[in-house]
Amino acid sequence: MSFLDDVRRSLDRPEGSSWALSGLGAHRKTLLDALEALEARGEPEEKIERLHDVWSDKLGAFVQEMQRLLEGGLAFGASTEEIHALVDVALRRRLGLSDTAGSRVRDREIDRLSSEVLFSIQRPERAPSLWPERYAFELRALRRAEGETLLTPIGRLVLGLPERDAVRWLLAVEVALSRGPSDPWRISRSAAARLVESKRLRVFWYGSETWPAHPQSLDRLAALGLLSFEDEAEEALTTYELTENGAELLAEVASGETPMVLLAGALIQDETAAVLGRIRAATALIQRESAAFAMTRHARMVAHEIRNALVPVREAIDDLFAALQHEGRGRLVDRHGATITGGVDRIFRFMTEMAQVVERAGPPPEPFDVAAAIEDALAALAEELGRVAHFDRPRYLPPVRGRRDRFVLAIVDLLRNAARARDDRPATIRVSAGLDGDGAIVVTVDDDGPGVPPEYRRAIFAPGFSLRPGGTGQGLALVREVARAELGGEAHCEESPLGGARFVLRLPADAGRSAA
Repeated sequence: MSFLDDVRRSLDRPEGSSWALSGLGAHRKTLLDALEALEARGEPEEKIERLHDVWSDKLGAFVQEMQRLLEGGLAFGASTEEIHALVDVALRRRLGLSDTAGSRVRDREIDRLSSEVLFSIQRPERAPSLWPERYAFELRALRRAEGETLLTPIGRLVLGLPERDAVRWLLAVEVALSRGPSDPWRISRSAAARLVESKRLRVFWYGSETWPAHPQSLDRLAALGLLSFEDEAEEALTTYELTENGAELLAEVASGETPMVLLAGALIQDETAAVLGRIRAATALIQRESAAFAMTRHARMVAHEIRNALVPVREAIDDLFAALQHEGRGRLVDRHGATITGGVDRIFRFMTEMAQVVERAGPPPEPFDVAAAIEDALAALAEELGRVAHFDRPRYLPPVRGRRDRFVLAIVDLLRNAARARDDRPATIRVSAGLDGDGAIVVTVDDDGPGVPPEYRRAIFAPGFSLRPGGTGQGLALVREVARAELGGEAHCEESPLGGARFVLRLPADAGRSAA
């Protein structure tokens, strides 16, 4: 099983992650009980002290590695408690006490595994363990909240991407989080550049001022298939060489702000805000979008505009080259054609990759109760709107499938837009939700303001267009994006019975599901 597989396994069942670290206290008690048993047996005091010192240092690495190896074989499919017990058996047997895993065969396998673990953690100045679960936490692919271990969008991408792209994503997150070349958990951009430049490294086990990165990072890159290595025990050094895949991916993250590095930075910003408690329920949704989703919207817009601009350019280039060939100037085409078309194609690929990567960052769409989401939006704006907004909640509506937080944000934008409709007094706002004759959910937001002239009722949904002085023209653009691109519906504007504007969202119901 590869290191990437180990990381994915930790992410795939976050509720079971970090048990080895959280249970380390119990294993330390096993160690102390075993040392007391040796003392009672009459072992020399010097031996007890030496075992205490040595095992106190290596216990964490021993427990973590034993867990990983046991889950991959002898304890495959076993419960957490059973694995705990087997780790304790291995520990007591290594200390020289008679303990058993249940049979001679199992005891021999326990001894073999514990010998393998001890060998792997003996080498001086080499990382005692890669610790995939700890790595997942260090990269914020997992986080703890209110006693639970949660999978983050960073971790969700690790699970959802193909193997090579998953490794590329891990590198992007490492670079975005790195604290420098001495960081054991995250490779830095400068370290990646040095590795690409060096191609081959000879690293001494007992320390060297020429290390381009922490030795644990070098081992991790090797475990991810980016470096090959060969230990030379007699000379106490390891030789690392870039693999073909490693040369390409490390050069990519060393080169600058790739789409994955940009997305990693956005998701890290979101995770930091979540940990600090600045993103809370619907109230936070109205303050700002998450950095990751803001980047998603920006990437979509940029990709769309660049592709629209490049398509005629690419066609014009092809026509130009054909004309040059026809006029007998094909040597010019041969000399410069590949460079020009290759550059345009590279931009196309870059924008396509950027759009695809950022789209994967968001949580999957789920069914949600439209009426409850509207009430959340009203509650979040209660202080701002006062009592001028009215909503008669329908008795029943089928759910809609999408991102609930984005729908709340869209309703908030509509409510704010309605609240600004009048300058002389607070606007009257009425919100309704119901079913039309085709079974679609129709949400309306009415106000008693001056309304929107018919000739502008389509244009106001365009990004950057605003009829209000000082307006950004982004709020209604987001409303249409949520309704059309994310929920599969439509948004339009018409005249309101209240005399002002009516904004209508028509959304398909999630057939076969009942609202929670």
